[in-house]
Amino acid sequence: MSAPAELRARLRALPKVELHRHLEGAFRIGTLWDFHCAENAALHESEAALRTALEVPPGERPGFLPFLNRFAALRFPYGNLDAIRRLGREAVEDAHADGIVHLEMRFSPVFLARRLREVPVSDAPPPDELVEAAAEALIAGAREAAAKHGVSLAFICCLGRHFSAATNRPSAELLRRPVGRHFAALDVAGEESYPMAGMDGFFEPWRAAGKGLTLHAGEDPEGPGARNVRDAVEVYGADRIGHGVRAAEDSATLALLRECGTVLEVCVTSNVQTAVASGYAQHQLRALLDAGVKATLNTDDPALSAIDLTEEYAHAHERCGLNLKQLRDLAVAGAAAAFLPEADRRALGDRIAAAWDEEIDKGL
Repeated sequence: MSAPAELRARLRALPKVELHRHLEGAFRIGTLWDFHCAENAALHESEAALRTALEVPPGERPGFLPFLNRFAALRFPYGNLDAIRRLGREAVEDAHADGIVHLEMRFSPVFLARRLREVPVSDAPPPDELVEAAAEALIAGAREAAAKHGVSLAFICCLGRHFSAATNRPSAELLRRPVGRHFAALDVAGEESYPMAGMDGFFEPWRAAGKGLTLHAGEDPEGPGARNVRDAVEVYGADRIGHGVRAAEDSATLALLRECGTVLEVCVTSNVQTAVASGYAQHQLRALLDAGVKATLNTDDPALSAIDLTEEYAHAHERCGLNLKQLRDLAVAGAAAAFLPEADRRALGDRIAAAWDEEIDKGL
């Protein structure tokens, strides 16, 4: 068995898939501080203060809503569309450095548009043309870096469960704009205490256009839990579930996930920090896998959690108790569940399986 430092180096070099990474939770803090200074923002006194406001301190478990509230640290002007392109480029560069060969970037186009200096501070959604321009800029920057580093991409349009339909509409209706062809799927994230009713009206057009659907459910320790996971599958037809770990509390929900083959996008460190898992050793991932549920491993918000995907794999092994074969299977499952054409999924899965098998055979 490899020593911890050697294990991480070898895990980093292995090809991995990231299906659940919120762009807004993956910005480089140094880049954010550049924007803050360039725009003469007054939200943070220093880069250190920005980091303190954004990152969850090591070992702390603030809970679900306090975790979400850390995104308030990002609400200041970033500049123009070049700034948004930079965010897309850097997100892919960071993923490549972490051994990620397929990255699915979920983001809120409305959030990005609100960061443009042209948009006044307001609760109203930005003009549709700026929402579209922000999405195009992000995607262009990401694709530029992906071409350079050989990373495949999929983009997921993220809506806020706790937002009004009026706030979500400019993002959802990008499907009808030219930029819509670049999105592979639609997502709904946010506070689970808010009913999904009102969001579902956005789903049908995306489904009709052949897009995927991944819904956050079962991640709030105080929310409806397994019931939300069941609804995501039975009522709304989700292809994948963001988190979904509270499904482990209900045998009928586990059976449903097995029967439908619905894939969970598990984010171990985030789940510990939001307190839906009481610790790494107690995380639900092992129980879900033992129950035959398909799962993948992801970072959620690497800047908030101060982790990367390599570290998540190391935690899953060292602290959650998964063996190396299980880590390999999580990586392959990520390829199989990717929002990619079938042939691309098969090729990606074969590539990942071969690399992991070879490394395990050498004594990873």
